[in-house]
Amino acid sequence: MSEPEYSYRGMMVQYWDLLRGDTSHWSSRPYFLKIIRESGEPALDVACGTGRLLLDYLAEGVDIDGVDISPEMIDACRVKATEEGLSPNLCVQPMQVLDLPRHYRTIIVPSSSFLHLTYVGDAKRALLRFCEHMQPGGTLAMSMKVFEPDPSAEEWEMIEEAVRPADGAIVRRWFRCRYDVPRRLQHTEDRYEILCNGEIVESEMFSASPYLTWYTVSEAVALLQAAGFTDVHTHSDFTFEPASDEDTSFIVLGRRPE
Repeated sequence: MSEPEYSYRGMMVQYWDLLRGDTSHWSSRPYFLKIIRESGEPALDVACGTGRLLLDYLAEGVDIDGVDISPEMIDACRVKATEEGLSPNLCVQPMQVLDLPRHYRTIIVPSSSFLHLTYVGDAKRALLRFCEHMQPGGTLAMSMKVFEPDPSAEEWEMIEEAVRPADGAIVRRWFRCRYDVPRRLQHTEDRYEILCNGEIVESEMFSASPYLTWYTVSEAVALLQAAGFTDVHTHSDFTFEPASDEDTSFIVLGRRPE
């Protein structure tokens, strides 16, 4: 089994929430909440990060745990939880070797995080671990994206900027990537900068090679079916309408057999 090669850390984690801003209006929030309400609790948020969905759902009384490969992301989530008076069950583990004490009625993998498993063996192992951690009849729901390579993406582009509340410094994130289309791999570089009075006073680089892979709708369905999930189906872009292979943003869902 391959070892995890990339973990969110440093300035990437430190400014993760600041640069994303208000995410309460994102369509994934009500979508996954409805899935959990319909499938049941307890739920598990895989690759929970700083708790974008996890903490919101906990505040609404959902019995939900979180797991992430990055200890720094989990630490940030704990800090936010404490500030909000919440006490989530959190664990640092890669999804392909998931080993938690509970079994779940619903497992969600938001933010296309499953696509970080760029080796098919890891992807298959993760699905088996999800199934092992699910109650019979439980639901798995994973968001997916299909990437459309663009040669211009290889040039640096500033994609996020925010004011640091503590001192008014400017935080910027630059990004570029390249695609290995035959192997369906995305290789990325991120550069974070802190500017005071127009001058860069701190910066940090992150490289991930590879960073992501991708599947079409029909390929994702086949992957879940091969792992033993039943009633495998898809939704288009956080709606409850069926997806097709024309969709570039979709959710794939399956049930553990009774």
